[in-house]
Order: sequence, then C-alpha cells, then structure tokens
Amino acid sequence: MKHMERLRALAGITVAVAMALSMPIMSVAQAKKVKDIKYPALPAFAVPTPQRVVLDNGLVVILLEDHELPLVDATLRVRTGSRLEPADKVGLAQLTGSVMRTGGTTSMSPDDLDDYLEDRAARVETFIGTELGGASMSCLSQDLPDILKTFADVVRNPVFAEDRIEVARNQVTSGISRQNDNPQGILFREFQEIIYGEDSPYARNETYTTIANITREDLVNWHGMYFHPNRMVLGLVGDFDSDKVLALVKETFGSWPKGPDPPPADVAFSKVPRPGVFYVEKNDMTQSNIIMGHLGIRKDNPDYYPVEVMNQVLSGGFAARLFTNVRSKKGLAYAVAGGVRSDWDHEGLFLMFMTTKTETTGAGIEALLEEAQNMTAKPPTEEEVTKAKQGILNSFIFNSDSARKILNQQITYEYYGYPLDWLARYRDGIEKVTIQQVRDAAAKYIHPAQFTILVVGPKEGQDKPLETYGPLAMVDITIPEPETVKFALTEENRAQGTVLLAGLLEASGGAAAVDALESIAKTGETVAVTPQGEMSIKTKDVVAFPDSMRQEMVLPFGTIITVITQDDAFMNTPGGVQPMPESQRDDSVKSMRRNPLFLLKARNDENLVVAAMGQEEFAGQAADMLHVEYMGDTATLALDPESSQCLGMKFQGKNFTGAPGEMVQVFSDYREVNGLQVPFKVVSTYNGEPFLDTTLTEITVNGPITEDTFARPEAMTANKDSN
Repeated sequence: MKHMERLRALAGITVAVAMALSMPIMSVAQAKKVKDIKYPALPAFAVPTPQRVVLDNGLVVILLEDHELPLVDATLRVRTGSRLEPADKVGLAQLTGSVMRTGGTTSMSPDDLDDYLEDRAARVETFIGTELGGASMSCLSQDLPDILKTFADVVRNPVFAEDRIEVARNQVTSGISRQNDNPQGILFREFQEIIYGEDSPYARNETYTTIANITREDLVNWHGMYFHPNRMVLGLVGDFDSDKVLALVKETFGSWPKGPDPPPADVAFSKVPRPGVFYVEKNDMTQSNIIMGHLGIRKDNPDYYPVEVMNQVLSGGFAARLFTNVRSKKGLAYAVAGGVRSDWDHEGLFLMFMTTKTETTGAGIEALLEEAQNMTAKPPTEEEVTKAKQGILNSFIFNSDSARKILNQQITYEYYGYPLDWLARYRDGIEKVTIQQVRDAAAKYIHPAQFTILVVGPKEGQDKPLETYGPLAMVDITIPEPETVKFALTEENRAQGTVLLAGLLEASGGAAAVDALESIAKTGETVAVTPQGEMSIKTKDVVAFPDSMRQEMVLPFGTIITVITQDDAFMNTPGGVQPMPESQRDDSVKSMRRNPLFLLKARNDENLVVAAMGQEEFAGQAADMLHVEYMGDTATLALDPESSQCLGMKFQGKNFTGAPGEMVQVFSDYREVNGLQVPFKVVSTYNGEPFLDTTLTEITVNGPITEDTFARPEAMTANKDSN
C-alpha cells in the first residue's frame, strides 16, 4: 500500500514538473525572433531605510530589522587607522586592532573569552586598517543582550596581554619575511609607494624594526587616544525589535564618556606625476607583471558617475576593451584589468595591469598604452556606453540584495560623511550619464604621458629593453634586516679576533685539512618544536663549497628536497618542482655561510671581518666570543678558552613562520672525520625557546658528488632519455 502511495506521489510530481517545463517552451515557440519575446516589467526596487539615532555621548547608532533568520550582526567603525601612526612604529595600528580581541578584557582572560563565545556559537572580531578601525559581532538573537555586553567589553576594556602581543608580533614579522614571495603583492605595493610617495602613510609598510619598536604601552595609548563613542558608528542588523535594541545599546554604551572631537583626516601624499619605467628584477618567475597609471579621484568628484561608466567600457567584463583587445585578440595576457579607482576621502589610483609571458613584456606594455591612448583617440561609442550603463544598472541590485549589505553601506556613508541616500542616488546618476560625459572623463582622467610604468619579473628573455618606454629606475625590494646594536670594531679587537680565529682553525683540524675540504654530507634526524608539537624529520644535507647545497627532509606528509647552486634554486615537493622563493634562498645561503668550517675556508677573504668581544657565559660555561661579519651577515661564535673548539654560535635567524629572532646553536659530540673535528650534535633555540634538536648519524667529507646531485629532476630525466 505504501509502495503504491509513493508511486502516485511520484507520478504527480512528474506531471507537475512536465507542465511547468512545457510552459516556457510553448511561449518561446510562439516567438520567431529573440527580440519578439516580451518580458514583464521588473518590479520597483526600493532600498530599505535604516533607523539612525545619535546617543548623548556622540555614538551614532544605525538599526535595520531583518527577521528572516534568528541572527543578529553588529558592525562598529572607529575613526582611526594606520595612516595616523608614527613612521617609526608602522604596524602599531594593526597590532592594536588584533590584540584588542585576542588579548582579553579586564573581566575575561583570552581563553575565557574564547570559550564563552564558542559555547554560544557567537563571534567577536576587531581590526584596524589604513583608514578606519572596527569591530564586528554575530550571535543568535536570543543571546544578543549577553553578547552585546561582551562586545562592548572587548571594545572598551582590552588589557592587551603581553603574550598575545608577542603572538601577533610574530605573525606580522612572518608576513614581512614573505612579502616578496608574491609577485602581484610586490607589484601593487611598490606601485602605490611610487605614486603616493615613499613618505606617505598610504605607502608605508611594516619592517622588522618598526614592529620591534612597539610596546604594550603603545597599544594602550593608541586605544586610549582613538576609541571614544563620539568617534564611532555602530550598526546592528537582524532579528530584533528596534526600540528594545536601542534601549539595550543605550544601557551598554551610554555610560561611555565622550572623548575629544575627532579632527578631520588630513594625510599628505605626493600629487606630482612620476613618469618613467620602474623595474623590480625577480628571477624566480617565468612571467612579467606590469602595472601603469597615476593618481585617480575621490568618490565625491562631480565626474564620478561618468568615470564609473568609462571604467566599465575599459575593463567591465568579457566584452570590455582590455579583455577583448589585449587578452582575446592579441593573446598577451593571462589576466588584465584597469580603471580610475576612487576612494572615499582621498584620491585613489588610475591603473591598468596585466600578467604576460616574459618574452612579450614589451608587447604587453605597448598594448596597455595603446588602450589608454585609444580611450581618447578612439573614444567610447554609443553602443559601448549603452552596454556599460546596462551592465552597471543590471548588477545594481546585487549591491543591496541583503539587509546586511544595506546596513554596511549606510555605516560607510555615515563614517565618511556622505549623504545617507548616496546609494539611491547612484542609480539615477548612472542613468543620466551621456556619451560626451564619458568621452570627456577619459580625456580628463587618463594621461598616458604621465604614466608610471612598473614591471616585476625576470631579466632574461624580455622582448625589448624597458628603456624603450622611458627613463628606467631599478626598485630595491630588499627586506631591511632588524636593527641591532652594532659591535664597535677597533684595531685592537680585530687583531685579537684574528688570534681567536687562528685558534679555531687549529682546533678544527688545521689549515691543511680545512683547505682540502671540498664537500661535506651529513645524515641524521632532527626533532623540531613547532606550534603544533614536536615533529621528527630525517635529514640528509650535502654542501659543495663554495656555493652549492642540497637538503633532503623526510616529513610526515612527504619528502621535500631543496637545492641551491650559483645559477639555480628550487624545491622538489610532493606537489612538484617549483622555484625557491628568493627570501628562502637568501636564508639558506646565509645558513651555509655561517658554518664555522665555511668561515675558516674564507679566512683570507678580505670580506671576512672578525673581532674579539671578550668572555661571557655560553651554554653554562665561560667562552671567548668572536664577532664575525661576512657577505652581509653577522654572527657570534663561542669558543672554548682552553681548546679553542667552537661551542656554538648566535645569530639573527627565523622560525618556521619566517619571523626573525635570536637563534642560538650549541655544538657537542665532536668527532674526527678526515682530519676535521665536526660536531655530531646541534641543539638550537629561538628567542630562548626550544627549536631544533639535531643528531647526526653519519658525516662524509669529500665524498662522491654526481652530476645529478644538484640538478633539477626534469633535467635528470632528460639526460637519462638522451642516453
């Protein structure tokens, strides 16, 4: 019986679906041409208007009810931003915004706060960006009274726990160490610095030194300076009654005293064009990234709407000029885009960018320049403008298709002082744009003669010299090392250092054994202390002096092989062969050069500087400290006062995240190998914490080195196939 009922139900569903599907087919069949199909008029669309209230202490509150789901979101905007931080402490705003949430409050420890929110499936986050700071909250509507109080506690009463500051500091310094690994990151970062000027807050970037300069007191003072209710806009959207929530907000935030009135943002930047070609040589790439342009406009510019339509003509989709001409017809670009960008309270950037093969770098530059010139030489047509306006207007609904989007827009308009009906004006403004206004905007805001052109990519293989397109300037993207107290060199301590180095030479096996050293291979196991716990790694290293190194690491998830030679640097991972990032290559080369045997082989090099630093305790015993400088790197060797054997060394190294810190290596279990004294045990700490514990099982000096040892796997395969 139940089986028959299911069959009848299925049959009914089948008939209903067939009828539904047949209806549009019948309708389409009646029309012989697409243009004959008649569509009903779209229903009128009105953007809901949130409720706006200003509390006595100056806090602006914006409320928008949305009863679709039993959820409430809150968004807070604070008049602050990294553009206000001192130049010697760039990164202060970012750290403050992060540790406000992670560092706990006066009533909740960081762990208690995490547990409290997790138990209620709630979320509270804080941040500070370039132009604003903020916080956000999400919770079930039934938990709103409790979570809103916690939200206010995080914003009003952060304690900035020291240990959480260090976690955040390490995360930032890790990002600094990797900032040159992403070519597009380099492209936009350096372009912004060139256009706005290197001293502009819009172009500044964190360095190891500026991050190290920041103290807990700085975070506390920053919060105290900028976090006041009259500098804030608070918006709530979700399943609530506005009157009840407004009363709750007054109860939670109303007692917060008003602070000083915020001054208007007045951040300087260069408005002088810098025409010419700028180049970042990055040889671990196989393509060129190109960007060009100059300053753009503000959103309150009278020509904002014509510029929006012009941008759509230039780069608004698959039918826009850049995509059609540069990517499709000429086949030059993997990615291409551009337009006159606008910011709320300062000029944005006009830019066009693309990625292309190295051998079409010049052709790519010429293609972008041609499209920029054609915006005036071949001005937008009536058809292009009509399609551009339709494209913008057809997508307009997606700017306001949820209550949360509408609220965030209202908060933005309030924060930057724009009319609260700015979004409603947008559609009308686009509809009124004329063809002549778009053409005038192109002529007024695109100036190819003033273009700054920046190229990031490899030097070899470019089709034309970059000087073809203007005066060429090289851009140095070297990451500045952390500032350290420099050791004062004198003739006396350098002479004493030479004596200590001679003692180390004898203790290591003597000049003959050191000079005969051509290669050294080490096999062993390393226990690494990671944030996730201890991990055992089997290792096999081969170094061929003076410039080749191969390291093989067997990890739980697979084997990683890294190879560095004078001409190449790559990684062979479970995911395939890939170029080694330049920052990692530099760190590996420094590690190879810090080896005491390497330094002894370079003892007669005029670039090697040694100096005695006196005695201090190292690894629990007195040691003669030897300052060493070589090839841009600095280290301190600890020598046994009696035997002159190397007890270990100190230097600025990096942990697994790339964050720099003090690395200390302690050497022990010395054994004789081919006349050399080498340690079979190396224990490393990072900023005083356990880091690596390496035990070597075999060391071979001047063993056989085959042609394949430092070759790329694909080259090895090709050689075998040719045989």
